[in-house]
Amino acid sequence: MKLYGHPYSAAARRVQMLCEECGIPYTYQVINLMEGEQYKPEYLALNPNGKVPVIDDDGFVLWESQAIMRYLCEKHKAKAWYPSEPRARAQVEAWLDWNHTRLGIEAAKLMFNTNFAGDNADKAAIEDAKKWLLKILPMMDAELKKRKYLCGDRPTVADLAAATNTAYLEMCQYDLGAYPAVTKWYGGIKARPSFAKTAPK
Repeated sequence: MKLYGHPYSAAARRVQMLCEECGIPYTYQVINLMEGEQYKPEYLALNPNGKVPVIDDDGFVLWESQAIMRYLCEKHKAKAWYPSEPRARAQVEAWLDWNHTRLGIEAAKLMFNTNFAGDNADKAAIEDAKKWLLKILPMMDAELKKRKYLCGDRPTVADLAAATNTAYLEMCQYDLGAYPAVTKWYGGIKARPSFAKTAPK
């Protein structure tokens, strides 16, 4: 399987982490987002959105990181990471959706404008992200006070998805000190070999 991504893409990183956790063989193809390789015709033929990640699994092409994780878990029977029991799966799905529509949006906004936009950074967008994070992170912290991981006693794909966005906050030197449960949870994910293996160099 070929995984197209970029080291600073949280979305690509979560797929790579899942592959590392489950021992799924893959080759990593870097798409240089800084040079616009994601907009070249040959890449747009794989993903017309011009985004990473994309996988090519023996001719089966799929984009959207969370869809890719679901597919890989189903294919490789990784039920510990993506449970099949309806209520357990629904809980994972809820956190995946939350990550995509809440945490991910603000973390990406902060990351882009803090670390990549340079002189074109949108200061208002940074402040807006920080404002929303003041609503988002307390809710996450309250939930993580109840259990070790987002969905229970062991990590799932929801944790991988949320952790890669939390890594964006860390890269922006966002202070998580007010959220001890989030900090403890994130420290546990960071200690996993898959996190170090996929960290941008």
